[in-house]
Amino acid sequence: MKHSVSLEEMHERAALYALGALSQVEAHAFESHLAEGCEYCEAELQDFISVADALAFAPDQQEPRAELGAELLARINQANGHHTVSSQPEAQNGEPFVSIRATDGEWMKMDEGIFMKPLHYDKASGLATSLMRMSPGTQLPAHQHSGVEQFYILEGDCNVRGEALGPGDFHRAAAGSIHETTYTVNGTLFLLVAPTEYHIIQST
Repeated sequence: MKHSVSLEEMHERAALYALGALSQVEAHAFESHLAEGCEYCEAELQDFISVADALAFAPDQQEPRAELGAELLARINQANGHHTVSSQPEAQNGEPFVSIRATDGEWMKMDEGIFMKPLHYDKASGLATSLMRMSPGTQLPAHQHSGVEQFYILEGDCNVRGEALGPGDFHRAAAGSIHETTYTVNGTLFLLVAPTEYHIIQST
């Protein structure tokens, strides 16, 4: 299976998944990637799980230091002959400016007919900038926002809380608010700026 990102990045995602350090969205995307039959990522994940399991036998139950996950990832990478790849574009490229072409990046499957392409994550604010593509007739589950969510429609139609939005339209949802209905009739593409985690509301 071909990867649209480097093997080093997939290696890091496998390690962070084993450590439980991925966001809900990132973990779901990685699980979908594994389900597609990527033997490389499955093997990487099993190696990291064995290391993580060994940590369970530590004698003392202490609150881990905030930087412990990064240190462990660096040690695992060193042992396997890999270099740690930072999630910050500035650190990856050594430049303060990053451009992502329309043909670059990885579209991650979030659900049937729904895909996300991560563009940037700001650690200070906890906000991620992404492109979201929804196929005709698809919808997002009802969810509550852990922070302010903003999106700008680029293509197609997006129906939010009974309001039909089209290209050039902008929508903002406050922290704690709930989107009960978000769907598209003919398909849509929009730019999303939002926290990486949100609460799915189970239907009764």
